[in-house]
Amino acid sequence: MNSEDVQVEIERFNTANDDASFSPESIAAILGVSLSWLQKKRCEGGGIPFSKLHYRKIIYKKADVLAYIERQRIQSTSQMAV
Repeated sequence: MNSEDVQVEIERFNTANDDASFSPESIAAILGVSLSWLQKKRCEGGGIPFSKLHYRKIIYKKADVLAYIERQRIQSTSQMAV
């Protein structure tokens, strides 16, 4: 995705309701992470909750993405896991 596409996805995410579904590609662009990071977190756990509609279709709900971001909040660098 180019930077213009990313901005479009961010705007679509921000204006969507909390039940809206997003593809892994959209979430990776919105959060600035790689698709492989999302895939790794789906396998290992500890990432954003997702739904697997069939063996190739994965979606993320906006509410789950926002809740994940909230859980990642810290007050100081001393709270960061090493």
